[in-house]
Amino acid sequence: MMNPELVSIISDQSEMLFDKIKGYREYLHQHPELSFQEVETMKFVASKLKELGIEHQTHVGGTGVLGIIRGIQHDVNQECIAFRADLDALPIHEENEVAYKSMTEGVMHACGHDFHTSVLLGVAEILQGLRNQLPHPVKLIFQPGEEMNPGGATLMIADGVLENPKVKHMFALHVFPDMETGKVGVREGLYMASSDEIHLTIHGVGGHGAIPQNCVNPIEIASEIVLSTKNLLDLEQPDTVPHVISFGFLEAQGATNVIPSMAQLKGTFRTMNEAWRSRAHEIMNDNFKAIALKYKGEIEVHIEKGYPYLENNPALTKRVREQFQLVLGKEKVAELALRMTAEDFAFYSHLVPVCFYRVGVADSAKSVNYGVHHPKFDIDPLSIKVAMKSLTSLAFL
Repeated sequence: MMNPELVSIISDQSEMLFDKIKGYREYLHQHPELSFQEVETMKFVASKLKELGIEHQTHVGGTGVLGIIRGIQHDVNQECIAFRADLDALPIHEENEVAYKSMTEGVMHACGHDFHTSVLLGVAEILQGLRNQLPHPVKLIFQPGEEMNPGGATLMIADGVLENPKVKHMFALHVFPDMETGKVGVREGLYMASSDEIHLTIHGVGGHGAIPQNCVNPIEIASEIVLSTKNLLDLEQPDTVPHVISFGFLEAQGATNVIPSMAQLKGTFRTMNEAWRSRAHEIMNDNFKAIALKYKGEIEVHIEKGYPYLENNPALTKRVREQFQLVLGKEKVAELALRMTAEDFAFYSHLVPVCFYRVGVADSAKSVNYGVHHPKFDIDPLSIKVAMKSLTSLAFL
């Protein structure tokens, strides 16, 4: 448990650094880069770590940065903890009219990764000043490509970020526009779903819309797939395992009187159990092919396996909750609901104990409450202070 003096120091430092870190966030917001293209963002992060005298490497996992903070009390091989922030932006045209609006047409930080990166730079500055009081070294993982398969986490892991020295616990935060500034949210155990992409190409026999008996309509095949697959999975699903299947793309270039010869159907499947995930893939594959055969059509099935489910280590997360209650106040720590969204931080959660938590960034009074991936997404800048305080405190668990 942190002593009151240390809590006060972290709080004071977060206040003192606020304007600087707010400036970092606004700079990064103006200069977004898409997944695995974060070259200038990487350089920016590295320059700030260099200014702080923090040992670091660039080009980790492609365009990632890996730093480490050690005190005089730490052995070079001593186990460490790790903090992770993601670097990439999204292919979205920003609609905010603010001084720090994106300067890159069609690219926007609409998921708060500019916030995550800036906050971790602020935490790095605080911890570098407190390095001789740290109970263990702290790795700083600035990761590319969270928004795109295969997920930058896989590349960082392959480049050894969890080794040399070995990471024993890992933490990350994420903006949460559904929660008011000042609060954080945590959840023990299962939290976020795995995410797989379904890509189907359906081949039929095209022809005149007035003579459907001479055709094999791929739209009819697609329609039955959409309507039947959810019901079929619901029948087979284990009672305690949630899942979601949604189809969001159907393209068939016919006309009012033209039955097309081909249709494309795309969707997503999400769940929270790896055995059921594999079984569901088999069920879907068999169902897709059976329906195409029923209509005398053909189908190409590609189910792209994405991120695994994310599970917060219960014992570690319990300690995190207690730490936040100490640092922020009991009333500022909320319980998060299960989410069927996905996050590539999940890859780390299957290798080391982790806690992934949320930071409220909404200010309803100022209409700062659009959801992530929205062209008007923004954050209440005061949430930066809460994020720095909370994340910094985890270095002293």
